[in-house]
Amino acid sequence: MKTGWIPHTFTLGNLTCGFISLIYASHGSKEGSLVAAVLILIAALLDGFDGEVARRLGVSSPIGKELDSLSDCVAFGVAPGFLAYQVYLNGINLNIFDFVIDLGILMAAVFPICAAYRLARFNVQSVPGSFSGLPSPVAGILVALLPLSFQAAGIPRWIFAVIFLVAGFLMVSTVTYAKPQATLLKKVKGLKMVGFVVLSAFFLYHFSFKFLFLFITVYVLSGLVGYVIKAIEEYRY
Repeated sequence: MKTGWIPHTFTLGNLTCGFISLIYASHGSKEGSLVAAVLILIAALLDGFDGEVARRLGVSSPIGKELDSLSDCVAFGVAPGFLAYQVYLNGINLNIFDFVIDLGILMAAVFPICAAYRLARFNVQSVPGSFSGLPSPVAGILVALLPLSFQAAGIPRWIFAVIFLVAGFLMVSTVTYAKPQATLLKKVKGLKMVGFVVLSAFFLYHFSFKFLFLFITVYVLSGLVGYVIKAIEEYRY
């Protein structure tokens, strides 16, 4: 029996979550924005398993690779960009000679543009063992976690804008990031994987999304710190 449809189901589930996230974010309500953010996280979870499932079933294919990139562009490029505009960037206008320019739209557009380029570059220049540039799912998760983690007090718009733009530009940068999920999925299988997912859900439930936000932030900073250290060493020698 052919099993190629199984990893494709994960991939298309990723795409579906991104699409539904857009619809909920378009409602313009706080509840809709939170649901939209959660859907991006679910998309990231599905994205984390489709490639591994394909490899273990021996059904990896070029069409699966392209489908994964197209789905990622929607779920971690378009959806986070639109969510960011609805929640934080809406209303940032610049008046030039009585002509109003919506800077929020231009800023939000940075994310899908950078994600699309990042994914296209990955398909032709991927390096085993590491990522060149911040992975688009991680960038999308970071944006989604901001309204989830700070929904009560909120964060200043300018702080969000800085984090948002930095995450976008890191996607197309040459900063090197590790692939911890590759090692994790090789060592954690079967019931261990189920236990890992349950434990992760436990931490999220008891420590809210701030726990995951802290983890993602450390990962993003690890690449930047490594890049700076490498630049200093090259300058000295």
